[in-house]
Amino acid sequence: MSIIVTCKRGDGDREAPTINDSLIVTENMATSRGKRFLDDPGQGGYYLVKERSFQVPIYADDILPNSWLTLTCSQLGINAEVVKVKNRTLTITPKSIWLNLDTEQFVEL
Repeated sequence: MSIIVTCKRGDGDREAPTINDSLIVTENMATSRGKRFLDDPGQGGYYLVKERSFQVPIYADDILPNSWLTLTCSQLGINAEVVKVKNRTLTITPKSIWLNLDTEQFVEL
């Protein structure tokens, strides 16, 4: 028995190539595999990943890797955009302490 997965996103107007894999043996596995394809840009999903780095004052020290943030920065034209924190480091100078954030944003194509 073979299960063939057809992945569609949104209103069904974005259909991915059919997934045909002998390891998919249940409908639940097929659904999981299709969802993973659509959600993972590394597998050809329908997202563009934008990477950005920011520096914020240390009072934001509760920001951890793999957490999600909503950013607004008028200088960069960013208004309430959701990003995922990939990494964080500290920069300490004689006058200040900054938190450096490496982020990625998933934008639908």
